[in-house]
Amino acid sequence: MSHKSHKAHVRFFKRMLDGLPYQYASVESSRTTMVYFCVTALDMLGALDEILKVEKKMEIIEWLYNNQITSDKAFSWRHCGFKGGTFVGQPYGNEEDDYFSHDYDHSHIAQTYSALAALRSLGDDFARVDRAAVLRAVGGLQQTNGSFAATSDGSECDMRFLYCAFAICTFLDDWSTVDTDLALNYINSCKSFDGGFGLLPQQESHGGSTFCATAALVLMGRLDECLPGPERDDLVRWCLHRQIGGFQGRVNKVADTCYSFWVGGTLKLLGELPLVSADDTSAFVATCEKKYTGGFSKTADDDHPDILHSFYSLCWFSLIEDQSRALRRLDPALATCEGGNRTHAIEGGGGEGGAEAW
Repeated sequence: MSHKSHKAHVRFFKRMLDGLPYQYASVESSRTTMVYFCVTALDMLGALDEILKVEKKMEIIEWLYNNQITSDKAFSWRHCGFKGGTFVGQPYGNEEDDYFSHDYDHSHIAQTYSALAALRSLGDDFARVDRAAVLRAVGGLQQTNGSFAATSDGSECDMRFLYCAFAICTFLDDWSTVDTDLALNYINSCKSFDGGFGLLPQQESHGGSTFCATAALVLMGRLDECLPGPERDDLVRWCLHRQIGGFQGRVNKVADTCYSFWVGGTLKLLGELPLVSADDTSAFVATCEKKYTGGFSKTADDDHPDILHSFYSLCWFSLIEDQSRALRRLDPALATCEGGNRTHAIEGGGGEGGAEAW
């Protein structure tokens, strides 16, 4: 990656942090995930401390903590965790008297994962995370079949949220509220005949759900138990067959930059990434790169970059340790940089400040 394109990508993610374009209005309820993508991308690019000074980091950290529903605020203990933004109308600020709890003010497990991942990238020490409340709420989302729901008030229950639950337990270093045996049974039930994993039992194998299943197994240290030799080989074979230059997410689909991470990351976790043609995938991802405006698009036919595909495209280059890109090494199981960002570790999160722009 040239010096100019590197700087263009830094500017792209900085612009997205400063204010999302109107096209992102539909993901207002997932703004925490957008923040996670941006700060972790800047961390990968080695630009986080340069672009976000301590004061700016603190503003983002304050915004993230403002979206935490703690046990003393919650309408129900099941609502505890992090929200995706202020879309339900709660005011910004830490004054307890200003907070009004109601039945629709609840966390989302993917946003809790995103918030913790973003805080880790920003060097926060999780001192203000209501750990007991978060972990209890996560445990309460586990279903009788071992999967996890996204929210406590009715939602989909599938492999995505199982992964989020296990990433949260890893971040907080506490697995006491989840039943890993039950979750392992669910993961086994989602194995497909062709070696991959579906989101639900008896569903088609998919790159995203295959990554979530594999990463969850790695996080709980039970990969070999779930995938003995022949089944592991089948999974590797399924992943390798998804490479068609770039990676596709399912059989008979076109290549898409985000699957460079979902499928490439699965192979990285299995220790088999050297089996792919990294040059072919890198060439595909490069055709989706916007070298002047920064960012990456989903496919080469898309004119405009977006945050998700830009983030996962950088993840691909980090996974293969492309020296020309000068990226920090990624922890593929958690999708954050190895070791988090500790250059300016921020103890306790502290401080007052406004972050209405985030």
